[in-house]
Amino acid sequence: LSFGCPGVLAVLGLDAAALGECELTRLLQDKLQYEMRLRYMKHYFPLDYTVQVQYEEVLRPSNVTRLRNRTVSEAALRYLWFHVSSQAVLRIREVLPEKHPSWRYTQELGQLFDALGKEYSQFRQ
Repeated sequence: LSFGCPGVLAVLGLDAAALGECELTRLLQDKLQYEMRLRYMKHYFPLDYTVQVQYEEVLRPSNVTRLRNRTVSEAALRYLWFHVSSQAVLRIREVLPEKHPSWRYTQELGQLFDALGKEYSQFRQ
């Protein structure tokens, strides 16, 4: 993985907190590509397996469009995406056994979301 950003190997256990929002978002974008999600979150899960979520925990494109039309800031929308996505990863991690083929993938996602959360907490202070 290389985006011309120092410390991009955060997913390999290096200090992800040293990266900025831009770099962390790029890493997450790579990890969340369709092929990766398909491999780890569809092929490795049984067909009848589900994770229960509340209606409010689903971020739909129509809702984002509605928020944009109400002039919600891009920073607020990014934080909303972060919050909903990180909570989804936590939900999945709660039910995965450590020996599951998707464990490492979700662990890496969790580390990236944790680092991004630290980045966002600096903005709020």
